[in-house]
Amino acid sequence: MIPERTSYDVVILGSGIGGSMLASILARRGVSVLLVEELVHPRFTIGESLIPETGVRFQLLAAKYDVPEIAWLGSFYELRDRVSSNCGTKRAFSFVYHREGEAARPAESNQLPTLTPPYGPDSHMFRQDVDAWLATVSTRYGVTLRQGLRIQDIAFEPDQVRLTAASGEQITTRFLVDGGGMRSLVASKLGLRDATPRFRTDTRTLYTHFAGLRPFDHVFTGDHGLPSPLGQGTMHNVFHGGWMWLIPFNNHRDATNPLVSVGVMLDRRRFGDPKGSPEDEFKAIIARFPTVARHFEGAVPVRPWVASGRLQYSSPTLVAHRMVQLPHAAAFVDPLYSSGLSVLTVAIDLIADALFPALAEDNFDVERFALMDKVVNEGFDHYDRIVSRSFDAFADYDLWNAWNRNWVMGNYLGTFGALSTLIRYQSTGDRALLKATTDPQNIGVLSSHLPEVRAAMDENAQAVDAVTRGELTPADAAAQIFARLGALPFLPPYMGFGRADQRVQATFTLQAGVRHVLWYRHRAPAAWAARNDLPLLTYASQVLGAAGRATSDGLRRTALVIRDVLSAGNSDADHRPPALSGVRRGLPGEQGEADDGAW
Repeated sequence: MIPERTSYDVVILGSGIGGSMLASILARRGVSVLLVEELVHPRFTIGESLIPETGVRFQLLAAKYDVPEIAWLGSFYELRDRVSSNCGTKRAFSFVYHREGEAARPAESNQLPTLTPPYGPDSHMFRQDVDAWLATVSTRYGVTLRQGLRIQDIAFEPDQVRLTAASGEQITTRFLVDGGGMRSLVASKLGLRDATPRFRTDTRTLYTHFAGLRPFDHVFTGDHGLPSPLGQGTMHNVFHGGWMWLIPFNNHRDATNPLVSVGVMLDRRRFGDPKGSPEDEFKAIIARFPTVARHFEGAVPVRPWVASGRLQYSSPTLVAHRMVQLPHAAAFVDPLYSSGLSVLTVAIDLIADALFPALAEDNFDVERFALMDKVVNEGFDHYDRIVSRSFDAFADYDLWNAWNRNWVMGNYLGTFGALSTLIRYQSTGDRALLKATTDPQNIGVLSSHLPEVRAAMDENAQAVDAVTRGELTPADAAAQIFARLGALPFLPPYMGFGRADQRVQATFTLQAGVRHVLWYRHRAPAAWAARNDLPLLTYASQVLGAAGRATSDGLRRTALVIRDVLSAGNSDADHRPPALSGVRRGLPGEQGEADDGAW
């Protein structure tokens, strides 16, 4: 049955995390939104691993636009309890270097732990659950969700955009958001993609989901000195010419999902085009590395393998007449460092910030979205600089150990700045802090908005490039990078950015977090102190509040079991699920209806 309504303020193509999140934000303020999904939820997709900056930005978006469910994506415990126990926890990024024919060496490993509650840890999102849940949440804010609707043509008219479905149905909208991903119909229709991707990274992939895969800790048992269990985070097996991801969904005591996402990214300069079936190629690759081969003993793939040619694509702009693209529809670099969702959260904030006044004034000039276009494309270029030199550095552990610190620096500073904004808002309730999240000096990906960070990375990239050209040895280039990072005045010396033997820069427990804050408050240059300082009492109270809620939830569940032992009756069915109880009347800053959790 075709719905009576055929015209909307905004139509969003694609109901992944980005499309559903933006749809909820817009509908929350009264915008009529149609969310179009060609397939039907639940459906498989990748993009399963978060980074700390992304988790914090989810929480900022939730507060800024008064859509509390978005915040639940930003912390593992909230995601597990409120969305799906099929998701895994991510307490760290772990990297283990592998040489052909040799067991992995404990001293050739690195780790960056993620944030601790309530701002972490990060998550491994089982996307078919998360995407289906978030699309459903959007309907509670008034979004019209159409699944199984295939759009086959798009016409950009002076005063509207006209979409034609495969069934012949026509829909019009004042503004179109393209969340169509790699196979974007809009990109094809408007010829938006670069004929040759501008990115230096040149990789292809093989991936699937496995069952029966043990934690990597079972096969990497030496004295590696990494503080967080390898099986409780995103594991990266690094080797000359590529890397492998291991993203377990089964890595916590409450896990209900036996699967582990596994994929290999291969540098086409070294591995060329695919050879044989994806499974055969995967087996041939892991056979080169004894520790990896032992890890996969007894594990079985449970989904069809996916293989690709070159994964990279790029676009000079994400904006056209009455249209913007979400990042994945415009460009892609590589899954290394989990860049996709990081760029997405930045784009959503910038798009929403520009689109509300555009709708109110009925003025969709492309210049309104120029900042989003600039920040997102610069973010992609920033990631490409980091990722492409990572593939270069994979040829030598000493060089990789040095270059990897550039990513750690960007991750650490990008996260800390956003976290400072969030905790200062929690302390004061000052919504001006949220409004400022889209100021150019505050928004970027992996610190792409910080000139001092970009300058340091550029110089370090030149050292890696010199190795590639044969002008420097890996050891000499690594020494230059360590010396340069160790001298930066805005990085705490105790984190050891300049020390090759300090392979874990920091943890982010409560006591470690306090140390970071106090260093920036009392030792850092003034500009960095202002950016990264935060109210410690609020930080501590948020931690204690999270612990209290966890204790209360445990006691409540125990009480329910005891009740059911003693009584056959209850009124549990009258209690709304958490996602529904987040919907309430009133805009940010207005008095809304109280919500008692009942229908």
